[in-house]
Amino acid sequence: MSKEELLELLKKLLQDALHSIQDRDKEELNEEQKKELKDDIEKVFMQALLDKGKPKEILSKVLQNKDEFLETFSPWPKKEDEDSGLIKEFVNSINNPDSNNDFSWLDILDTDKQWMEQDDKETKKEIKNKSKHVNMRYQIPTHFHGNIDNAVIFHCMENPRGYLGEYEDSDIDKGLECTDLVEYFGKTYKLLNKDTSSKKSVEKIQSILKDYSRDDMPDTKDIIRERYKLDKIEDEKEITNIIYSDKSNLSRELDNMFAEEEEFFDEKHPLKKNNKNKKEPLSEKYYYMAQYYAQLLEIDGKNMIKLKDKPRCENTEGRKKARKIAEKICNLEIYPFSCKDPKLGNDGIGEKILLNSDLSRLGAYIVLRRIYKYLVNENPQKPLFVFRKYDRAWEKLFNRIFKEVGVEDKFLQYLESHFFYCQTGQQGGGITSGNVISVHDFKALENIYKKLKELAFTEIFNLITEKED
Repeated sequence: MSKEELLELLKKLLQDALHSIQDRDKEELNEEQKKELKDDIEKVFMQALLDKGKPKEILSKVLQNKDEFLETFSPWPKKEDEDSGLIKEFVNSINNPDSNNDFSWLDILDTDKQWMEQDDKETKKEIKNKSKHVNMRYQIPTHFHGNIDNAVIFHCMENPRGYLGEYEDSDIDKGLECTDLVEYFGKTYKLLNKDTSSKKSVEKIQSILKDYSRDDMPDTKDIIRERYKLDKIEDEKEITNIIYSDKSNLSRELDNMFAEEEEFFDEKHPLKKNNKNKKEPLSEKYYYMAQYYAQLLEIDGKNMIKLKDKPRCENTEGRKKARKIAEKICNLEIYPFSCKDPKLGNDGIGEKILLNSDLSRLGAYIVLRRIYKYLVNENPQKPLFVFRKYDRAWEKLFNRIFKEVGVEDKFLQYLESHFFYCQTGQQGGGITSGNVISVHDFKALENIYKKLKELAFTEIFNLITEKED
């Protein structure tokens, strides 16, 4: 295509995109569209109930009642008086280190009906291999945090990176050579305290751990208590709260920050690690606030005074506003296991779990259920969903679910136009003015960007191939 033809096409694409964006801004869902969306969401949940062998008569309960919903679709424990499954096993393992050397968080897939029904013996064998996916196997998962009924901003992430996010998963697998839960926490404790290098490698890990001795490490309980800032871990509640809770991640951080002495708020803090500033960054203690929500809270580390009050008091306008914002947020992870790269593409292990387990579907069901509550006016406040890695994870799962049910393509288009936003940055998941765009608008502009790159190449090609006089 010639440069002139590309320019004409770009003009048309820009006009179409502008009209499309303007239409989205003006257009609210009409009653017919709301009914279509409501009916399609009911179809999704009806099929989900049938797949689980549940009676269709409980559909209304599942959609209206949070406890009923989680009882049906969450793989995690639902009632305190019930056997807590893996969480209880984890607590028993760290309280009695010799009781269970075979513990793995990946064992949650053993009770996942959808996962067990698929005929992929190689992947199932890989999941059981103790030398692979060590981070996912032993780090405590993170799945959802916040009020799934009433939150209005759902921050839908990919997966938790955990405490070894700077290390490649394959390097950890080779370097730690873990055989059990206790050894994992002992070796990672030593690694995180001794490795000050900027470049992580297998060789560096092996060098630090060459003289590792189990007897020289703190008790596993103490390592976990320090790492996750827990008061006690003798029961399942503290561990459960790491995996899921009714409090957003920001709410939990505010609980701790508002207990700080007043002097803390008088100081200036760099938000993130900066080689030019040797002072401890805010992100070391308050990760989510610094990395994700600083702009929403209108703080930059230098104006912490606006959150100042007496310890454990919330009488100032700054603290009241911050608390209200935190209560409106719900955090979701589509893939709850901790790792640097969950391999959600190219038939990787993460993609297989994402598309073939009830575990990841829980996040998608939370999204759809909250939209349903808005559509039927159970909660009149419209929710918005900000997705990290929308195209490689969330959209992929939504498409799989909707295809199984047989809903029309326009169903997802409605969601993208009215509820879904995505983050464009390759690194960092902060909700900022430079990192969030409506999914609908992003797709409208995506083709323009593609053609602009084609135009640039055409200009370069024409220049280098033009004939000299």
